[in-house]
Amino acid sequence: MTVLEDKIKIMKKHLLLSLVFLGLFSAKAQRESLTSTRPKASSVSPVSTQVKDKNPEFPGGLGAFRKEFVSQFQTQPLLALGIQEASATAMFVVEKDGSMSNIKIESYKNVIIRDEFIKALKKINTKWIPGEKDGEKVRVRMRQPLIFKTVK
Repeated sequence: MTVLEDKIKIMKKHLLLSLVFLGLFSAKAQRESLTSTRPKASSVSPVSTQVKDKNPEFPGGLGAFRKEFVSQFQTQPLLALGIQEASATAMFVVEKDGSMSNIKIESYKNVIIRDEFIKALKKINTKWIPGEKDGEKVRVRMRQPLIFKTVK
């Protein structure tokens, strides 16, 4: 392994640990109302934010989600620009089939950070176990903090 590969491996481990630490404090997904007075086009069902019966779950839990995110996250573009630390909040919808849609990043300081976080989230192929309300699968909006830090 080269020195660069060693540093990348260490950075990914640090990123994973940071996400796990942050996840401990934000284990519950923050929900917000998405009800709209405008009619919806086509047959898109509304997004539920008050799932009482069953929240969406990533197979293996949030730790498995973070691990998959870290495995997809590319640090090189950020490091090339001298970015050693970044944080943002990911917002997405877990669909009735368990897929993620409407992926957005908020609270970011640089477009490159936003773009790299979105790329990594879109590469995650593992489907969530969808949320349920009254025994029926529903769409649920999720929020997940994301942190990137290099090892100094």
